[in-house]
Amino acid sequence: MKYETELNGQTVNLELDERDGRITAAFAERRYEVEVLQPEAGIYLLFNGNEVYEARVASADTSAVQVKLRGKTYSVNVIDRKHRRAGDVHSDDSQKQLVAPMPGKVVKLLLNVGDEVAPGQGVVIVEAMKMQNEIKSAKAGRLAEIRVSEGEAVTANQLLAVIE
Repeated sequence: MKYETELNGQTVNLELDERDGRITAAFAERRYEVEVLQPEAGIYLLFNGNEVYEARVASADTSAVQVKLRGKTYSVNVIDRKHRRAGDVHSDDSQKQLVAPMPGKVVKLLLNVGDEVAPGQGVVIVEAMKMQNEIKSAKAGRLAEIRVSEGEAVTANQLLAVIE
């Protein structure tokens, strides 16, 4: 599958292909073939020949992730080109659902139902793997629903709130 990514502010094309338990990743004129294991949520072990790398992935918001690999942290925004084109055609007048990027626990609700929300404003903080992730609104609007409460455990992709 082909993606357009923004890696630390620089646009990079990424192509991923999975076959027989191995992943081929091609980006920035480089090609890697690795075996990937996920021992727990957000932690990936990458096997490349005799070398093993640990990657820790956490969602900064609903569209970007932070990847810690070999002592460096990378901010990655991944956009599936097919979905981006489809989304560009429609206006942003519809509801926007905020979902949990991974399993965790709701630490804090930053807003109340009825509050006005600005693009990029935090709505809910979810803790996963001892990291707090602020779930932000992608659009301006009004917080129509909050579907979780502080202290509640959530699953990946669970609906947290709705912005209209």
